[in-house]
Amino acid sequence: MYWIKFRRYFISKTALFFIAAFFVFTGIASASISSSKNYKLHTAVADGGGSSGFSKSYNSENSVGYPLGTNVATGASYKIYGGWLPTKNAIPDISILAYNDGQATLDNPLTLKWVVTDKDQDPQRYYQVQLSKDNFKTLDVDSGIIKTNSQQYTTPILPTTEGYIDYKWRVRVCDGYDYSGWETAANGFKLTTGKVDMPVIWAKTAPGGKDIPSKLWQGCGDPYMSWEYPVTGVEPIGYSYAWGYIPDDKADTSGAFYQTPDDLLGDGVRVFNLKAENSAGNWGEMASYELWIDRGSPVIGNYSPEKGSTLASDRPTITIAASDDKSGVDPNAISMKINKSVVDAAYDENSQSIVYIPSTPLSEGSNVVSIEVADLVGNKTSQVVWSFTVDTKGPTGYIIINNQDAVTNSVYVNLVFGASDSTTEVSGMVVSNDGVFDNEQWVQFKTKKENWMLTPISGTRKVYVKFKDTAGNESEVISDTIELIIIAPDTIITSGPSLLTKSKEALFTFKGTVDDCVFRWKFDDEEWSVWSRDTSVSKKDLKDGNHYFKVQAAKDVNKNSKVDIDEIDPVPAERTWTVSETGVIKPEPEKKKPFKFWKEE
Repeated sequence: MYWIKFRRYFISKTALFFIAAFFVFTGIASASISSSKNYKLHTAVADGGGSSGFSKSYNSENSVGYPLGTNVATGASYKIYGGWLPTKNAIPDISILAYNDGQATLDNPLTLKWVVTDKDQDPQRYYQVQLSKDNFKTLDVDSGIIKTNSQQYTTPILPTTEGYIDYKWRVRVCDGYDYSGWETAANGFKLTTGKVDMPVIWAKTAPGGKDIPSKLWQGCGDPYMSWEYPVTGVEPIGYSYAWGYIPDDKADTSGAFYQTPDDLLGDGVRVFNLKAENSAGNWGEMASYELWIDRGSPVIGNYSPEKGSTLASDRPTITIAASDDKSGVDPNAISMKINKSVVDAAYDENSQSIVYIPSTPLSEGSNVVSIEVADLVGNKTSQVVWSFTVDTKGPTGYIIINNQDAVTNSVYVNLVFGASDSTTEVSGMVVSNDGVFDNEQWVQFKTKKENWMLTPISGTRKVYVKFKDTAGNESEVISDTIELIIIAPDTIITSGPSLLTKSKEALFTFKGTVDDCVFRWKFDDEEWSVWSRDTSVSKKDLKDGNHYFKVQAAKDVNKNSKVDIDEIDPVPAERTWTVSETGVIKPEPEKKKPFKFWKEE
C-alpha cells in the first residue's frame, strides 16, 4: 500500500477513489473521474513537501497543461490527473549540452541542445527556451511552450550590433505531468559579429628589449615585432604579415610575434603590415607599424680650405659639407678641432654644411683640422683630418742691374733677382720701368732676366720689381738704378710714298743722326735685312692694301768690326701707307717716335 502525505493526513491508495468521488460529487472539481480508472497524483503539497520523493510545492509553473486530454480535479493545494495507477510523478532532470562554456562563437543562429532524464522514464512532451543578455531581466528570445520531444532548439538570428555579446540561456521541459523547472546555462556564450578587429602592434630591439617607437629614427634593423588582439573572447586562428607590402590571405603564424631577420631591412622608412583571421575564415583590416631605420653614418663631402692649400688670411671661413638623408646631422654632435684645440662649429641646415670662422687669428704656417660628425640616431663618421697653410706676410727680395754697374751705354741691361718667404715659396714676380705696374704681367719667379730694355732716355734709369708668394701675398716694391748714356744713333726717314697712293712701288730714303752709320730695314712682315751703308731702298709689285716700312741705324762705336746691341738705335723709324687704285682705303696714322736725347758729360 502507498501512503501519500496530503493536508497532514495519511490516506491509503485505495481510499483515493473515495476522495476523488467526494470531490466530484460535492462539486469541488468539475471533471468526472471514473472509479474504474487509476489516478497519478501531481507531486505537490500545500505545506512545501516533507515526504521523500516529492517535488517542489505546488504552483502554476509546475502544473501548466495536462496529459492525454483527461479532465483534472483541482483544489487549493492539489492537482489530480486521471491515470491507471495512483502513483506519484518523478520530475524530469535536464543536462545542458551546448553553448555553456562562455566562449565566443560566430554561429548565428545557434542550435541549443540538452538531454532529459526521467526516473519514471516518461518522455519529454513539451519544452520552453529563453535567451537573455541581462540575466533574464528581459528576454531576447522566448520560444514559448513547444509540444515536441526534440531536445534541441534553433534560435532565430540574434542581433549582433556589438563586437561581443554575452548571452545566457535556459530551458525547462515537461513529461506530461510535471515541468522540470528552469535549467540555466549559467556560463552561456559570447556572440561575435564575425568582424575581426585590427591587432595592436609593438616593436622592440629584442624579446624583452627596449621599445622602438613608431615614426622616429632609430638604429635597430632587425626589430622583434609582437602584437595583441585588442578584444576579449576567442583569439584569431592565424596572422598574415609582411614588410613593405600588403599581406596575403594565408596565415603565416598562429603566434603573436615575429623576429625580423637582420639582413632583411635596409635603412629608410619601413612598414610592418599585419592582419588576423578568425575561425569563420574572415580576415580583418590591416594594421601597420612604421619604423624609421638609420644605421648609416653621415656623409662628409668637400671642405674648404682644400687640403694642402695656402691662404693669405689668418681668419679664413672653414666649411665642411655634411649630410644625412635619414635622421639628419646632429648639430650638437659635431666634434671639430684645429691644432688639437676644440672649436665651436655651427651646422647650416639649408646648405648642409658645417661652418667655422676663427675668433682669433690662426697661426702662421700649417694648421691641422680634424672633425667627426654624428646623426640624430648616434651613427658617427670616422675622423676626417686635413691641413692648410696660413701665410699672411709677403716675400722679401732684391734686384741688381748689370751686376751693380754704375753706368751703361746700352738700353739693354741684365737683371738679377733674389727673393724668399718665411712661410711659403716665392711663386711670381712683375718688373716695371716706371713702378706703376698697370700693364705689366705677373710671370714666374726667375733669378735672372737678360736684355731688359730700359727707357731709352739717357740719365738715371730705375727698374722696379715686386714678388708674390704662393699664398698671394705681394712684397714691397723693390728697385735698383743705373746711369744710362746712349751712344747709339737715332734713325730718320727722309722720304717715302704718300699715305694713300696708286703706285705699286715704294722708295724710302733715310739717315742717321751721326755719321758713318749702317742701316737695316724691312717691309711689312719680312725679316730684317743685313746691315748696309745704303741710305735708300725701294720695293716693287706691292699689292693693294696697308703696308709699313721699318729702318734702324747703328754705329760701331767701339771699333770691333761688328754691331753690338748697345750700338743699335733701340727704336727703329717706321712709316705706314696704303696702296689703292680707288683711293678708299685709309691708312693707319703714323706712330709717334719716342723722344731721345744725348746727355753731355
